[in-house]
Amino acid sequence: MDDKLTSTFKRVCEQGSIRAVAIALEQEPSTISRRLTALENELGIQLIERRKKGVKPTEAGELLLSHLRGQAAEFEALRAEFDALRGMRRGRVSLAVGEGFVSDLIKNALPGFKKAYPEITLTIRSGSTDAVVQDIQDDVAHLGFVFNAIPDRQCKVLAHVAQPLELLVNPTSGWAKTATPVSISSLAAMQSAVLSSGSGIGAMVREVEARYGVRLNRTMDANSLVAVRDFVREGLGVTVLPAFVVAQEIADGTIVGLPLDAPEFAQGEVSLIARAGRRLPEVAMKLANHAIRSMQAFQV
Repeated sequence: MDDKLTSTFKRVCEQGSIRAVAIALEQEPSTISRRLTALENELGIQLIERRKKGVKPTEAGELLLSHLRGQAAEFEALRAEFDALRGMRRGRVSLAVGEGFVSDLIKNALPGFKKAYPEITLTIRSGSTDAVVQDIQDDVAHLGFVFNAIPDRQCKVLAHVAQPLELLVNPTSGWAKTATPVSISSLAAMQSAVLSSGSGIGAMVREVEARYGVRLNRTMDANSLVAVRDFVREGLGVTVLPAFVVAQEIADGTIVGLPLDAPEFAQGEVSLIARAGRRLPEVAMKLANHAIRSMQAFQV
């Protein structure tokens, strides 16, 4: 297959628009369309479905796109192996990170790793659990840090550790000094901030609500963990998060973590994932092993 044709096909699939690719390449849309047609003629099958708004790969197109991404990943791994032979003095590792892992990663994992491999470039994308899993599936990131992700056959788990959800309250709260686990009925009566759908934490809260037939008294829904954390820190109400996410605030005494009287909340789990079948560069595996040893999220 001609590299120019497959490269054009890949860009059109990723952007979902022939016109957008034409503008980016400073070419006429008809030129891009002819390349796609030439590739379809070469392979003898339709690869692109043209719609009123943009284009979408056909089932055959999806197969070709997956093949091309696999080729790119294999070539990247080959280059990284060359870098390893040169003592890993250069290279790149891409991370997709759930928001709750960011501080832990930067504070506890990256200093030691950067000291050992100062010339390695890191790319970090922060997002929801769903977004992190998608980045891993699409080979956007080598490694993904997720909480309570749904098992996916396209992803392999490099490490996983149980991290229960806890009730987080302001130290001025009447609950701050409670000596027993807080019941679900008590939690439901509190003014709460809850992470929105797409996050593993939010999904777990909704599962518990459904199982116990309760509905938390939401006074704030947010897709930002920082917003939820600050909601508690300012004494506006409570939330439910794993303790490692607010380890610094708990250590400072600005947030108090309390156990919850629901076994379902104890089933929270953090995972470090990569795409199944992808050969990771050696430096990515070194970062993975270092993160597992040093991050609070992976300590029992």
